[in-house]
Amino acid sequence: MKPNFLQTSLALALLAAVPARADQVIPDDLIVQGSICAGTDCANNESFGFDTVRLKANDTRIKFEDTSVGTFPSNDWQLTANDTDSGGGGNYFAIDDITGAKTPLKIMAGAPSNSLHINASGLVGLGTAAPVLNLHIKTGTSPAIRLEQDANSGFSPYTWDLGGNDAGFFIRDLTGGSNLPLRIRPGAPTSSIDIAADGKVGIGNTSPAASLHISGNQGSSRLRVEDANATTAPRTLLALVNNGGVTASYSVAPGVAWETRADASSWTIAQAGAPGSGQFRLDDSGNLAISGTLSQGSSRTLKTDIRSVDRNALLDKVLALPLYAWRYKSAPVYERHLGPMAEDFHELFGTGSDPRRLAPSDVAGVALGALQALAGKVAEKDTQINAIKRRIEAIEARLAGSL
Repeated sequence: MKPNFLQTSLALALLAAVPARADQVIPDDLIVQGSICAGTDCANNESFGFDTVRLKANDTRIKFEDTSVGTFPSNDWQLTANDTDSGGGGNYFAIDDITGAKTPLKIMAGAPSNSLHINASGLVGLGTAAPVLNLHIKTGTSPAIRLEQDANSGFSPYTWDLGGNDAGFFIRDLTGGSNLPLRIRPGAPTSSIDIAADGKVGIGNTSPAASLHISGNQGSSRLRVEDANATTAPRTLLALVNNGGVTASYSVAPGVAWETRADASSWTIAQAGAPGSGQFRLDDSGNLAISGTLSQGSSRTLKTDIRSVDRNALLDKVLALPLYAWRYKSAPVYERHLGPMAEDFHELFGTGSDPRRLAPSDVAGVALGALQALAGKVAEKDTQINAIKRRIEAIEARLAGSL
């Protein structure tokens, strides 16, 4: 028999008077025009304030369990507040990927205001509520980004920092000893370093016309290569390498330029566009050719410990100096020369600092001294000859008068 209205009403009243112990299934919409508290610590007459939904328990979680089947997405997610561990647990709010057993987002308790702020335009602020760029990082000292590679993918761990402060913008090699391989100081002018779309690098130049193009208008543009190692040693500080000839050009005025050219057999200095082999050419055999006059410093202002020489003794040494016909080992067989050996010259005259080389001015000086001594001897002989001539003339005159 179907219950009447009175029986139904009494059953509902009794059900309302007894606390619910079993799960309730509501097969239709549930609309609550007040606040909701869920959890073991929710109390009768709970004071909600402005809370619409409150979770109140010693472990609070909201889990999104997707029961989709087939090809539909079905990943489960969870909003988590705090660890469940006693003593060592953390205070945080997190989004957990339950299916993937990961926590892609965690906010620790105590994080300052605006640790992450996304404004209405989608700009992201870290430490600021007023981001002005896509990502705006603000802090009281040295805002920076850390790039840390761990060993999880099989590569060696390594860490770099990218940051800036009142001392400059920097890249720090943290693993490599916290070195700063790149620093930009405050106040550096626009295009201090400018890399064009074709890879050309400009220093002070927005349109570099070469692989490295240095420009300036302060009258101080220059390139300096310096090795500050305390150990004295020869070092290569500039190398121009090319599979073929190499030319370096020096423009000194509009339309006026000088070049140094190097090829497999010679090094040349020439005015740009000059015909022939240039004004200065040194070949791989050590032969030096110039198109003008060779001048050596010889002013009194450049010299000290100036002494006179015994020109007669100089002449005696010149007469004792062996002379040879010879050729350089690197020269072709037809190229012959005439002159002394540097060792003999150095032993006789003691000039120069290297007994294997001769200075043209020393050879010329010895030759001039010997020539002066020889001229003196010739003059002396002329005097003697003239005296003999006069004596002969006098004798001839007496003989002629006696006839």
